[in-house]
Amino acid sequence: MKRYASRKNRFKINGVLKAILIIFLSVVAIKLGTVGGDILFRLDKKIIRSVDIENYRSNLKTTLPIIDTIYNSGNISVSLTGYIKDVMQEIFHFDMNSPATILGAQSPYFYSYYIDGYQKQLAHSQGSKPYFYIAEIEEPESKNNEKYDAKKTEPEPTYPASSISYTVDEDDRKGTPENNTVTFNEIAINNNDTDYEINIKELMSEPLNISFDKKEPKILIYHTHTNEGYIKDISELEKSGIPSRTTDARYSVVRVGEELANIFRKKYGIEVIHNATMHNYPSDTGCYARSLNTATSILKSYPSIKIVLDIHRDGIEQKKLRVATQINNKSVARIMFVVGTDATGLEHPNWRENLKLAITLQQKLNEKYPGITRPIYISYNRYNQHLTPGSLIVEVGGDGNTIDECLESTKYLAEVINEVINNK
Repeated sequence: MKRYASRKNRFKINGVLKAILIIFLSVVAIKLGTVGGDILFRLDKKIIRSVDIENYRSNLKTTLPIIDTIYNSGNISVSLTGYIKDVMQEIFHFDMNSPATILGAQSPYFYSYYIDGYQKQLAHSQGSKPYFYIAEIEEPESKNNEKYDAKKTEPEPTYPASSISYTVDEDDRKGTPENNTVTFNEIAINNNDTDYEINIKELMSEPLNISFDKKEPKILIYHTHTNEGYIKDISELEKSGIPSRTTDARYSVVRVGEELANIFRKKYGIEVIHNATMHNYPSDTGCYARSLNTATSILKSYPSIKIVLDIHRDGIEQKKLRVATQINNKSVARIMFVVGTDATGLEHPNWRENLKLAITLQQKLNEKYPGITRPIYISYNRYNQHLTPGSLIVEVGGDGNTIDECLESTKYLAEVINEVINNK
């Protein structure tokens, strides 16, 4: 018994000693690894700096396309996943990204409450229209230089039968009238929003203060009003119940941004970051602050980016806005550049640099494709355009344009931006 007890004690002691030894060796190995890694990093700084990061990332994207989709496009769903989601919504009448619609599809009482009662009560109490507000379709007109009046009698709002809506707090422009513009040669500017004097001739004579790196990303495309949507085909202009906003990226400004990005990459070899983060769901309130965070973060990672495009589409409150022209026998959505200023008191001392870029792009577009642009709109607001001297809001069409018309516009926009980047 004594021999057994002695052997048992030795076994315990050996176990404890082994555990202590393993812990000691682990700590030493970690320390040695850390020190060795630091030494190698310091010794190999020159080697690390010589690595072509863009080629490395390009190779990764070629071998693993999902990296490019996730990295560049945020939550974009112009993919098989997007089509599956659309099929699910058609069959089961709910949006997988919206819990309220799932509850509504499963509970007739919940659905009835939201569609038939709650939305009307909410719209009435907040003095605003429901998200899926549909009005009569007609083009805004300006006659005899009279300012377009957006405050007209509103028809009764309608509610779609297949999804649950929500309200938006739209605190910026409700469409852009094209009257009272200042023109010089082929340049037209709408400056009704500010008191600044604009000398178009002088601005056109000044060079653009933008320089580009050779290989790294040059352009950022993002969307503050990410769910601004288009109609699927021209027949929808005559239908009621067609929403102006959508979370389906195939029919929103996200699709336009992705098309523009693909043209830059594939046709012109320009590296571009396209981010499709949803900044205004479920409300537009605070969306510019959220998109500012997104753009700032990307610009910190890629200081080579000099052109920042916030892609929107225009719209007015009472009706669908359709702005189109014919180019090469195809219907094309017209393009409008919006330039923010420091009129609100927010810091933006170089806003005229952005205006120079807008003037340059409009001049090139008008020379090549007359009728494709609308007057440049100079805004009282800043719209995050203080980030670079090449920041613009680009309104591609309106909510009454088809998605195909807007995709057609992107190839002309990409063409002239390529010319600017390559100093043509």
